[in-house]
Amino acid sequence: MQHIFRQASIEDIAVIRALARRIWNEAYGEILSKEQIDYMLQMMYSEKVITEELLSGVVWDLIVGNGKPYGYLSYALAEDNSVKLSKIYIAKEFRRTSIAADSLSRVKQYAARKGKDYVFLTVNKNNKIAIRAYEKNGFAITDSVVTAIGQGFVMDDYIMKCFVKCYEK
Repeated sequence: MQHIFRQASIEDIAVIRALARRIWNEAYGEILSKEQIDYMLQMMYSEKVITEELLSGVVWDLIVGNGKPYGYLSYALAEDNSVKLSKIYIAKEFRRTSIAADSLSRVKQYAARKGKDYVFLTVNKNNKIAIRAYEKNGFAITDSVVTAIGQGFVMDDYIMKCFVKCYEK
């Protein structure tokens, strides 16, 4: 499927939130409890949080095909001369295509343009499909972290990195 990336704006927040609810339940339904999914969606995707991120320079991109959004990315400049890829979510019916690779390439190119050394992300340790996709696209596990996020929930993640030197600017 042909797709484009469109930088999101405040007017797109409702679209992002609807996509997040749908995709998170597809992606994490067998990994996290419904209560944790709901908690994390509210914590990371409230209108206030997304607005603050957009206003502070976090890049949100919608992935659009045939005029309809079916995924999104969120990334930003980070400390230690890097770019943090915070979110990459694609609707189930569009996974296992070139869309994930194109999305990761977009973020890597952004990092290269900004003169950064690497892109990093966190991924749930039980999300084997995502881990394989990241590895296929040049990322490697560099650390393991467990982060308390409130309400008794934790994020049990790997940190993965891809160095800018391995792709063109």
